[in-house]
Amino acid sequence: MIRRTSLALFATLVVVAGAFVLLVLIGLFDRYQKETAALGFPGIYERLAWQIGVSSDARGATGTGAHRAEQPNAPEQVSVRSNRIPKLIGYGAVGDAAQGTSVALSADGTTAIVGGPGPNNADRDRSPLVGPAGAAWVFTRNGGVWTQQGGRLVGTTADLGGGLWSQGLSVALSANGGTAIIGGPSDNKTTGAAWVFTRSDGVWTQQGNKLVGKGVHGEGDPVAALGQGMSVALSADGDTAIVGAWRADAASVFTRSGGVWTQQGDRLVGSGAVGSARQGISVALSADGNTAIVGGWSDNNKAGATWVFTRKAGVWSQQGKKLVGSGAVGSARQGTSVALSADGNTAIVGAPGDNPSNPSAPFGTGATGAAWVFTRNNGVWTQQGNKLVGTRGLWTQQGGSVALSADGSTAVVGGFAEDHNAGGALVFVRANGEWKQQEEVIGHNSAGRSASAIALSSDARMILLGELRDNGGAGAVRVFTRSSAGAY
Repeated sequence: MIRRTSLALFATLVVVAGAFVLLVLIGLFDRYQKETAALGFPGIYERLAWQIGVSSDARGATGTGAHRAEQPNAPEQVSVRSNRIPKLIGYGAVGDAAQGTSVALSADGTTAIVGGPGPNNADRDRSPLVGPAGAAWVFTRNGGVWTQQGGRLVGTTADLGGGLWSQGLSVALSANGGTAIIGGPSDNKTTGAAWVFTRSDGVWTQQGNKLVGKGVHGEGDPVAALGQGMSVALSADGDTAIVGAWRADAASVFTRSGGVWTQQGDRLVGSGAVGSARQGISVALSADGNTAIVGGWSDNNKAGATWVFTRKAGVWSQQGKKLVGSGAVGSARQGTSVALSADGNTAIVGAPGDNPSNPSAPFGTGATGAAWVFTRNNGVWTQQGNKLVGTRGLWTQQGGSVALSADGSTAVVGGFAEDHNAGGALVFVRANGEWKQQEEVIGHNSAGRSASAIALSSDARMILLGELRDNGGAGAVRVFTRSSAGAY
């Protein structure tokens, strides 16, 4: 009797569990149908095509990259041009290098650097005799053909690794591509550091010792947990470098004279922060190195903010109050990424956490994200227009990365294209003070959901799109070049 009762109870539980699962699946399918219906037939075809890895191009080519441009009075176009999109993969990588975690371009777009720090914690307790897990790779372009220049770049260190990301988490180049800086926040038990390399006759060598800011320790943080090198940037001539130390809520500036690097002044810490802002998660410099912007994504309960600093006669001071874009929804995380125009008068700030309850994201997969543009006039910063958000497709994590052209009239915002299951970028252009979306650049189908790192040439003719999860985590970078017709 007891056995029969137990069996009956078990059968009942199985039926109830099955019914619950069925209801969940019905609900998800119903939402999927509603989203698909909103796309229309072309959208349904594109979604299906990308999910199974088949091109949505009418010619049927298999796709690894796409661009989607807005055309007046015409339906949205998606063309796959895999044979015309170079893919950069550095040789000499060990394991899952995650190449494309960070990217940078020279001003003319003929030199690219790609960071591959490997997985998080790869350097934990790693002996300096073995060397860091991460690295960076340099590529040069000649006649439209990209080739790796030399071996991978790895900065020397005599210290044990720590529990953050290795070298290559952040990278930057001077305008002529002859000076590179590589950040590695895990160095020396997460004190972190940055390494400078210079090129001579096509050969890269480390310039001096690693850069480690003095007096960077933030109040309340362990001395060793600074995370210097989480972000890096260079001036156009390569003689000024800024290194973000997010765990210390600060950034340090270094200058080069006669090939020797020295720290310039005290650490940069913006005033008006609320709580632990994590200043230094992102940094950028103007071309002359006299204007710096520092992002702090965690300010004010993760609303986020950015701070601008200017240099005069070698002395740095904060310019105005912290910048916070209006119209944010939820914990936007403004300052996760930042960029400056060459003259330093236009800034863009990424916020991938904006609008976390985005109803258009399939099955609640992530926040919409956004970016804000600010301009400077006579030393005063003001927001220019509304926040930038993609107007077509299903995008999340917008603002995970940002870039500006030299004149500040073209902005590129990295994100994740849900309807293509791929990282990508949104291109915006400014005319008469107004910003408008011009195009979408979409990468390869992704095994994991992550926004792409991006870089932009000074004339906005070339975009680098990092794909750190490509080929099972080996990573890669795709190069998009604007055609004579104006599309990438």
